[in-house]
Amino acid sequence: MDHFNVDSPGAVISVRQSIDSGEPLLLLHGGPGVPDYMYDSTVPMLPQFRVIGFDQRGVGGSKCLDERFDLAAYLEDIESIRTSMGIDSWHVFGHSWGGLLAQAYTSAHVGRVRSLVLSSSSLGVGDDWKRTKRESFHIEHARAGLTGTIRFYAFGSSLIIPGTIGTWAMRHVMTETWHNYFLVPRSAPDPDPQWLAGCSRVAMIKTDRAISKEHSAVLQGAGSFRGPVLVVYGAFDIFEDGAGIVRRRFPHATQVTLENSGHVHWLQNPSGYATVLREFYDEVSGRE
Repeated sequence: MDHFNVDSPGAVISVRQSIDSGEPLLLLHGGPGVPDYMYDSTVPMLPQFRVIGFDQRGVGGSKCLDERFDLAAYLEDIESIRTSMGIDSWHVFGHSWGGLLAQAYTSAHVGRVRSLVLSSSSLGVGDDWKRTKRESFHIEHARAGLTGTIRFYAFGSSLIIPGTIGTWAMRHVMTETWHNYFLVPRSAPDPDPQWLAGCSRVAMIKTDRAISKEHSAVLQGAGSFRGPVLVVYGAFDIFEDGAGIVRRRFPHATQVTLENSGHVHWLQNPSGYATVLREFYDEVSGRE
């Protein structure tokens, strides 16, 4: 595995890749405000690809130097990785918030995308982003119950406090959120402490504010992408009817509802998830 930094306008991005050759596949992890969690689970499932993962600006090993967390800044980072690695086009694979990034990147750089996987993708920008939060909060808090919801909001209210208190609150907010991705939160595995240490409340809050103000036009070109697309949600995912927004945006896509899985498929139904991905990419390879 190679691990290196890429300079982007206003950021230094920590990147890693599985092998030096082969078809490149870019991973866009969820959040916002958390480091990459996709790389270690995806590489074993798709060993034929040159898998490229990175921590988004301001989280984990990546730095944000210009305090920008708007969508354009995130897309600049992705393009900086592509050009610095000498890649003409790649397969793009986004999960959750990363699925929204993948859609926006495809809209802006359609000729650079060979195939697109949207795994439990966030719904969109502006009002659709607000709906993403509203639906996910509704389901997560129902699972958490009264005590868990009170605990979540108690930690969340401390996020705006600067320094160690805000950092401490962010780790607890993300722990509560992670547990609530499971039907029975108390049965969920705890998130990796090192991953939690790389979370950033600043990145989360500023990105949320920026995406809430984005215009839907930034996704207009995504639906015109005619390459292979896979859209997958879990049977007990954190979205309600809103998932239909993404499904309708890509009517020609392979549409999958993964049974026995919620929002983190590689933990909740790893064999089923691996099968779905391998079948999709086998078909992609057969077309090329």
